[in-house]
Amino acid sequence: MDPLGHKLLEDRLASIPGVLAGMITRGPAPLKTATLSAQRFIITGTGSSEAHARYLTMLLNLYSDRAAAYLPLSGFIDRHPAAFAGKTLVVFSQGVSPNAQIALNRRSDFSHCVVFTATTPAAAQASGKPDRARLLEAILEAGGELVEFPLAEEYTTLIRFVGPLAGYLAALQFTAQLAGCRFPVPSAGLILPLLRQPAPVDLLDAMIRLPSAFSQGFSIVTAAPISDFSQNLACKFMEGVFWPCPPISDFLQFAHGPFQQMNAHPKPVIILQGDSSAEAELVGRSVRMLREVGLSAFVVRVEAPPLYSIFGFEAALNALVFAVMRHQQIDQINWPGKGRDDLLYGFCPDPASF
Repeated sequence: MDPLGHKLLEDRLASIPGVLAGMITRGPAPLKTATLSAQRFIITGTGSSEAHARYLTMLLNLYSDRAAAYLPLSGFIDRHPAAFAGKTLVVFSQGVSPNAQIALNRRSDFSHCVVFTATTPAAAQASGKPDRARLLEAILEAGGELVEFPLAEEYTTLIRFVGPLAGYLAALQFTAQLAGCRFPVPSAGLILPLLRQPAPVDLLDAMIRLPSAFSQGFSIVTAAPISDFSQNLACKFMEGVFWPCPPISDFLQFAHGPFQQMNAHPKPVIILQGDSSAEAELVGRSVRMLREVGLSAFVVRVEAPPLYSIFGFEAALNALVFAVMRHQQIDQINWPGKGRDDLLYGFCPDPASF
């Protein structure tokens, strides 16, 4: 009855406000003493979890007195005990994927380990993944921390809608529990209205009317710090409609190469705008610069500060990608290359072999 997975995705999109409202109402589970006292963090994740990892890195560095660095998962293949010693490892992985286990298998090099995940030992066991259940149990037995967020088993389709948004909220709730955090615990009144952000009408019309203008590539331009954790916004187009993943540029970086390249090979630009007056000026300059040379510019505007605007950008681009997906009848169940990615997706070497 749902051969392309669109009804499943429609239901997941509709569930997001309730899922996040539930997280806010319940509040986060209290953190362990070792987590609360941690001062230095190495944070990792891939796929949509990369954006969560980079977001938490930003939160810790800019809104607390802690220090954090993002490290891609391949950075854990070889041992770096001196570099990791005394630090807390944080791994984001909605399903505790094999790649995420590369970092988790290095946890003994760290003083503490925190896992942000939708998977619990019981859930992993029930879904026929006893190895993941044992790994999570071992982390807990050693004093590690599991920070749970929805949605467990968000599979069947290639793209995920619920977990990405829930992961951002989990990162906010986590940081808000740390002493000296410089923002309040996120409230429903702050977060939930951002989930109603619609897809921009002009951008949706352009993608429906002339998809080839975007399927051949486009760019995203935005301001810091959003530019450092907007990977999942770009990946939506790659995973949702199989278009090339658009590069992301900071406004000022855009004038140092990307703009010149786009004059040689014209492509559209999507600009993300928050609520600051400085951003408004940068957007105005960017749009004028692009249109003066005949390049298409579309603005996605979210009236919120950088700390929270990611929720509105996620909602707007979810609506956009889903509308294009349905219009083009994209198959989200039998996606291209399905089942043929295990040489890398399933890669998790024995730590002793490196």
